[in-house]
Amino acid sequence: MKRGKPVIIEGKGPGTCIQTWTAEYLAHKIGHERKVTVHKATRSEMDFNAKNFAYVTMLFGDFMQGVSEGGKMYLRALSEDQPADQPAILGSDFPQLADDFQLPEELSFVSENIFSSVLRISGPVNMWLHYDVRRNIIDKIILRRSKRLILFPPSDVAHLSFAPGASSSSIDVFSALESPSLALVHTHPHEAVLNPGDILFLPPLWLHTAAPLTNLGVAVNVFFRNLESGYSSGRDVYGNRDLAAYEKGRQDVTRIANAFSKVPSDMRGFYITRLADELRQKRID
Repeated sequence: MKRGKPVIIEGKGPGTCIQTWTAEYLAHKIGHERKVTVHKATRSEMDFNAKNFAYVTMLFGDFMQGVSEGGKMYLRALSEDQPADQPAILGSDFPQLADDFQLPEELSFVSENIFSSVLRISGPVNMWLHYDVRRNIIDKIILRRSKRLILFPPSDVAHLSFAPGASSSSIDVFSALESPSLALVHTHPHEAVLNPGDILFLPPLWLHTAAPLTNLGVAVNVFFRNLESGYSSGRDVYGNRDLAAYEKGRQDVTRIANAFSKVPSDMRGFYITRLADELRQKRID
């Protein structure tokens, strides 16, 4: 964790869920009639910016049957009681599953600093390229499915079409890797394949996208705190809101740009470039 590099911990499955969390078991435990809100996609490559999916409320039993049959759907569980205000916690939102999921002792630091634990269930859809601000681990659970992830170090963010203030990109990484493309020029992709029972430690700000290798998959994301202070101001239900210092910095950038609004364009470009270089130098210092 101190090195800030992704690590796959193989075969350290988090409890009995490795054996028990089949589609039938989950539908029985959670309840066929429980209502859930899912992403229903029009194609396999989901794009958060283009919103090529719809949020649909459906019965959990129908959802499980749909994804088991190859439906392009994705569930990212939210807090049962306060979905708009509180992060998801597996043991509180799905108490029927709490005893099945236990992190190994080697990850006690994670358990002691937990921010959220998110149940994810999906059919054959790719997750869009994005980053998370908090450290997290991804536990691969279902026996019949593996997942392929492409990770990029934080230093690649300038080359992956992230709009200012956005934590998601519309680049289809998997297609770009398979055909000649300029989309990934100057980037440093790392490939990871998670098999059942594997745990991936993902440092903050590592850009990542994921694709299933089979139809149905179940995973748990555990986000945990890595800063004492300085997180985002206000609510952060998903664990990916940018740091308060960055959000304030963007406001400062707007003020600086406005200060040059009446300056001729060539002079404006000259001085803004100098300011950008000065800020870049402070990062090095």
